[in-house]
Amino acid sequence: MRLRLLQLSDCHLQARAGEAFRGRDADCTLAALVAELSRMPAFDHLLLTGDLTHHAGVDAYRRLLSLIAPLAGEPHWLPGNHDEWNAMQAADPERVLGRKQVKLSGDWTLLQLDTTAFPDGRGSGSLSRRELEWLQQTLSLLKDQHVLLALHHNPVATGSRWQDAIRLGNPQVLEVIVEQAPQVKGLICGHLHQAQQLNFAGRPLWSAPSTVVQFAAGCDDFTLESDPSISTPGCRWYELHADGRIDAHLLHLSTTPECTSGEEACPA
Repeated sequence: MRLRLLQLSDCHLQARAGEAFRGRDADCTLAALVAELSRMPAFDHLLLTGDLTHHAGVDAYRRLLSLIAPLAGEPHWLPGNHDEWNAMQAADPERVLGRKQVKLSGDWTLLQLDTTAFPDGRGSGSLSRRELEWLQQTLSLLKDQHVLLALHHNPVATGSRWQDAIRLGNPQVLEVIVEQAPQVKGLICGHLHQAQQLNFAGRPLWSAPSTVVQFAAGCDDFTLESDPSISTPGCRWYELHADGRIDAHLLHLSTTPECTSGEEACPA
């Protein structure tokens, strides 16, 4: 038996539908991606890894939930540095989307981490002491499970100077915890607006592209991706196997939908 998990990240929905993020209508690009994903076999779980709106209110999160509604699978979300946690909770009155520990099925458990503590005002964030203590305690109770960790900020550098300056602020503490927990089989993150396959504490770490616009890798300063093969809206999906293996897959739309606007939003 294997589980299919879809990761959508960095949607950056604006306060009002139709407003632009980096020249694209984020609602429109997400809707186009959902339409493409709806043609694939159904996913068991949908994971939204932060920056789901761009400092928008509860209505934007409700629009997000409406946009992903055509996809089968149980949804889960965690906050990024551009999210408003109170608005996320108001859009999720049953408090089911933001559960930190999720039994996926079989021997797999998802642990969702909040990396928005101690923001530096530029985009970085950290894991609070309370969050780290919760993770350590929870892992001690999951020694017979395969664990997938999800967080917004990437805990390792990627060689892009401006992005490395706003990655996870305290990765060393997380690394020690993961190194001591062999049940952690992999980690997934957002924040980078690009697909990366990295390594953290001896485990695979995958980042997902944004559902709206991509950032070029390996740059000193903020640069939008110009390669047409990877600049389109995208996502990742994963197959979680009963033996603890994870197969990661990447999807980009073949073309960018006609969702452009002359209005520029704030930088990410």
